Amino acid sequence: MKKSKIIALAAVSLLAAGALTACSGSKTSSSNKTFSYVYEQDPDNLNYLTTGKAATANLTSNVIDGLLENDRYGNLIPSVAKDYTVSKDGLTYTYTLRKGVKWYTSEGEEYAEVKAQDFVTGLKYAADNKSDAIYLVQDSIKGLDAYMKGENKDFSSVGIKAVDDYTVQYTLNRPESFWNSKTTMGVLAPVNAEFLKSKGNKFAQATDPSSLLYNGPYLLKSITAKSSVEFAKNPNYWDKKNVHIDNIKLSYYDGQDQDKLAKGFSDGSFTNAKVFPTSPSYASVSKKYKDNIVYTP
Repeated sequence: MKKSKIIALAAVSLLAAGALTACSGSKTSSSNKTFSYVYEQDPDNLNYLTTGKAATANLTSNVIDGLLENDRYGNLIPSVAKDYTVSKDGLTYTYTLRKGVKWYTSEGEEYAEVKAQDFVTGLKYAADNKSDAIYLVQDSIKGLDAYMKGENKDFSSVGIKAVDDYTVQYTLNRPESFWNSKTTMGVLAPVNAEFLKSKGNKFAQATDPSSLLYNGPYLLKSITAKSSVEFAKNPNYWDKKNVHIDNIKLSYYDGQDQDKLAKGFSDGSFTNAKVFPTSPSYASVSKKYKDNIVYTP
């Protein structure tokens, strides 16, 4: 899919939501294959299970799939889970996983299949490591609050279980109409136990793509602090037909030069860009691209 040039006030949100689209810059030779833009903060780590920081989520949301995800309109759609059921009392959510969804290394080598136990392992790891984001589900999942407080040290009493290899079930304390939206968050994402054990305290290091496994649309190929981040399309991704960008290249931007992004867009360095109404060049930019500026809240 190819779209016309776009300058967006909040273009980076496309990356944060994992909704990269094929927008083209004015001089980009492979405009529908590479998305080039900027990032503004280095992550402390790549640990999607324990961090609550956007700098990490903006990157890992493109390489890790959870049970459900949001489409470009914000609607919840199936991801690793192909469907789910809810009990009549609204307390039990049962998700059926797709068969054949795999974990891959940063080099694209198949590591293992994504199984229901990976979601159990992920939540236990998040709880044991006192995830910054555990508060989002601590009062929701039955028994999790008691486990976090040390009142019950048996994680099997927490309301998550792998019914079988392709079925994961959550039991809640009370009905939550918004529960499914929480399944898109990193704290409820899966992780492979064998890989986690093999990495130990070197799991999800900030500048080491090999310290993660990937089950999402992209593989993180390189990350250099205050310099660049590069992703490549996962050629074996279960939904690869709907991934239209082959490569993502992000350059570090410290936010000092407000005109840099618009200039980069104009010369083809960036696929899209933020524009600032307060910048000196805003008048000329808005005139030149008046039909292609996207205003967002």
